[in-house]
Amino acid sequence: MNKEFQRFLKENRHQTFDIDNTILDALSKGIPVTYDDIYESQEYVGGRNAKLMVPKVVAKFFSMINQNKDAEILVAWDQYGEWLQSTDEPFRKVVLLNKEKKQAKITSNLQTHENKDIIVSDPMEELENIPKKTFDVICGFPPLGIREVAIIKGEEFRGELSHILLYKSTKLLKDNGMIYFVVTESFFSKSNRNSIISKLERENIYLESALYLPPGTLHPSTGIGAYLITLSKKKRESLFIGELKEETREILFQNWKDRKDGKILQLGKLVQPEEFRSYNQIEKRLEIERIVQRSNFQKVPAHKIFDEVNGNLGREQKDVKHKEKALYIPNIGLSDVVNKVEQMKNKPQNYFQVVLKENVNVPYLTNWFNSSLGKMVRESLMSGGFISRINKSTLLNAMLYLPEQVVQENINQMQIKINEIKLELNEIENKVWNQPHKNQDLMKRLKNVNKDEGFQDWIDTLPFPLASILYKYYATKDISYKKEFLLHFFEAFSQFQVMLMLSALTQKGNNINKKYLYEIDTDRLTRATFGTWVVIGRNMSKRLRSFMNDEPDHCLSVFRHKKKDLINIISSKEIYNILELTNKYRNDWKGHGGVESIEKAKERLDLLERELQNLRSFIGDIFDEYHLIQPGQGHFSEELFHCNCNILQGSRNTFIEKEYQFINGLDVKYLYLYEEGSYEALKLLPFIKMMPSPNTQVNACYFYNRIDKDGVRMVSYYFDQDADVIIDDDRIPNLLESLEKTEY
Repeated sequence: MNKEFQRFLKENRHQTFDIDNTILDALSKGIPVTYDDIYESQEYVGGRNAKLMVPKVVAKFFSMINQNKDAEILVAWDQYGEWLQSTDEPFRKVVLLNKEKKQAKITSNLQTHENKDIIVSDPMEELENIPKKTFDVICGFPPLGIREVAIIKGEEFRGELSHILLYKSTKLLKDNGMIYFVVTESFFSKSNRNSIISKLERENIYLESALYLPPGTLHPSTGIGAYLITLSKKKRESLFIGELKEETREILFQNWKDRKDGKILQLGKLVQPEEFRSYNQIEKRLEIERIVQRSNFQKVPAHKIFDEVNGNLGREQKDVKHKEKALYIPNIGLSDVVNKVEQMKNKPQNYFQVVLKENVNVPYLTNWFNSSLGKMVRESLMSGGFISRINKSTLLNAMLYLPEQVVQENINQMQIKINEIKLELNEIENKVWNQPHKNQDLMKRLKNVNKDEGFQDWIDTLPFPLASILYKYYATKDISYKKEFLLHFFEAFSQFQVMLMLSALTQKGNNINKKYLYEIDTDRLTRATFGTWVVIGRNMSKRLRSFMNDEPDHCLSVFRHKKKDLINIISSKEIYNILELTNKYRNDWKGHGGVESIEKAKERLDLLERELQNLRSFIGDIFDEYHLIQPGQGHFSEELFHCNCNILQGSRNTFIEKEYQFINGLDVKYLYLYEEGSYEALKLLPFIKMMPSPNTQVNACYFYNRIDKDGVRMVSYYFDQDADVIIDDDRIPNLLESLEKTEY
């Protein structure tokens, strides 16, 4: 935003602030205003004062498509003329329909097209009044989510404003013309013959492409995904879909133009129109296929094993007539599938009763639906607007992925054994405290349960910065050292968590609503402590939970993830209960100086080991699917960036190297968090570095500690030979300065 206009905005910002009036006032005073200024002003004013505009990436894509300067264009719902902002040369004729007089004036000032006709009127009415004229191109971005009633061809049309406006526009389209509209997912609903797609097809208007605009593309206050759709009078055998982002715009355009599959879904894919309900569902389906390919699953159509699917179960559990071999699948959300009515966590009306055929294994299928893969399948079946749900026909036509019957039986037996072990351990634990005189007998019962067994395997699932510290704890026998290494581990873990959250939430272009961002006291970060990381992390995690709950798709996109698992863990209250307690231990012990006895050290180690067990039980093997990577050499080939990366996993300083493919190039000066199966990686802030130690030149991991007068102090929690170093790296001071200037 130019400084003169920014200053004018600040001076005129008040309760009755109106962005249109402010722009017009600025123009009347000779203050230059560009489209870029207006976009930035929308983010600046925020909330109710902001106006949704055609996203820049959509306008650029639109200009790439429409190179015919002889075209006549109708903007069926105009804000500021931004559909045409990226066009260098004028079209033969441009007609813009503005409902707001003020926006029409702004359009007139910003649009350079000489052959433009700006009509101030309600577009819904004006589309009926435009003289008998047709256009090569019709485009529009009406307000989303507003419902209207219109009479078209003597028939009442109830639906979204954007759908009605689009439908009215079709009569003005030339035979070889194209329509471009921005719509929500509800556009693709085909629940009945009165759906907008059915109505359009009866008028010989067909959907050609649906390009997904991920959450945050429209505006930070609109955390839903939208679509740029294209329609014409030509019926296509397939529908082109893809994800429209600035970094992939040119490749996507070429594939759109050639109507061919890209190398990955984001870059374009041709699908059957009747199967398409949303981009996210296709994305989840492909992720399911990736998982299935790694395992020995069989494709099983749901209707082959479902005998009945019953809805309308009533409002209370007593209303449900349970049937043998029945299980209950939630139609909203991902709460557990159960096979007993009394296990329902929600109202029965929010479940389907699925009666299985005689040869189907009920316990296995119930647990399968609650597994990661089962939940992913359930999520892929959901559709709808703001509240997604599974409908009966979709459930009946679902594809399930199951092992052979004998494997199902084996897994059931294994689960029974696991449950028996859990019960036995609970019994032992109860008796330890209630019958301490039997401790020798209880110890014998525990003989086959070795707490160290599998612990090193678990360490090797963790990212190297954490695993390297934990291995030092595991390897040393000295009680005091073990205690110190565990304290270092918990501090490093708290910093690692904050780094992940900050890296995602502060990246430019994510367009996150300010209510999900936490204002950080950067002065504290100049001399960061364990307590600093815990306080910042606790507050950020609270906002992150709200973000994930309110706008899950947007939250996933800023982390460059497809699954919620890791975000749910790093934002959990349970994690911060553990970190707050271990930080309290550290502060209490540090405040009581003097020589620490062996007995006291052992007592303190026991407390920390208890919290380590809690942490391990909570995070499990989550990092099997999420890797910390260090990029190396790479090259672009066949639409993607191929990069050799070190996988920084486990406790060994020799890392596995693997080639990954990404949409964008990676910067070798940074570490990244990569979700297995994705084509994007989260660029991490440089609070953790892999680098040669200054004195020994041995490659080691260092954590940011504080800003000193001589540079940035970094510490290693496991590398004794060069554990405390000062480096010259202006990225962290610059980062802290940018965080301080950020308006949350």
